[in-house]
Amino acid sequence: MSYSKLPELFPEEKEMPLARFYYDYPVRDLPEDLKKQVFGPPMNPDDAVKPQNFIQWLKPCGEYEKVENGYCMLEDGTGYICTYLKIPEEIDVKKIFWYLNWLNIHSKSMVLGHGNLRYKIWNPADHWDHYFVNWTDKSDGIHTTESLDMGEGDRKYDTIRHAFNLREFGLTDEMIEKIKASGCNVNETSDWESFDEPGAHLTMGQIRPCPEGGFERRSVEWIGWRPAKGGKLIRETRTKCDEAYLRKVAYHTLIEWQHMMDFINDLYEEYHDKPIDAD
Repeated sequence: MSYSKLPELFPEEKEMPLARFYYDYPVRDLPEDLKKQVFGPPMNPDDAVKPQNFIQWLKPCGEYEKVENGYCMLEDGTGYICTYLKIPEEIDVKKIFWYLNWLNIHSKSMVLGHGNLRYKIWNPADHWDHYFVNWTDKSDGIHTTESLDMGEGDRKYDTIRHAFNLREFGLTDEMIEKIKASGCNVNETSDWESFDEPGAHLTMGQIRPCPEGGFERRSVEWIGWRPAKGGKLIRETRTKCDEAYLRKVAYHTLIEWQHMMDFINDLYEEYHDKPIDAD
């Protein structure tokens, strides 16, 4: 894997103070035990949350699926990916949520067509651009341009993340109360992804307190599914999906979230109180 290779920045990017977060924070590989889960045999499909029951993946603090890091093909030809990462206790999760909003706004010196350095620092081998579709907020979706193979040569995909309401798919007041009572917040929306080719991913995530202290991040993707109005699920049969693709997405996801933990404290300290378009 080429996760440690840094694509050359444009001259204008190199002049930005932000460039130090691109060059001075090397990307680390995953711990060997976690890599074995990503590149080893697929999980048992019986342990995957089925897309028709996806709302059941949301759980109170301290409750987990049988498998939290894994991948598999499902009987219908769609795919399943789940990832889990412990967030270091010295990281305040408000910094993560700050970054996930801040990266959608280009720095004032970014040249149109050169991508977004705020996004590139997160996963240098794969990331290119990230912005609000309407250039203001996420109400019309979030556009990303990225590859998924950690710099091995795949093309970059244009993706739009669309928000949808979980209440239309079975999230009830009772479920919300149970999750909140355990100490977790509940976001009543999640996202699905469309691409510059046929296909869709249904995604969910939780950042929540960890019983061992600090916080943890869980995520899951159902490859080949998307929500529709009225609480319907649509099977997108033309979605690219095989075991090699699932491993690639899982590895990409875990690498980038591990890397964020390495720079987020310093990035927040330097930028959170500066103008929103600071270089």
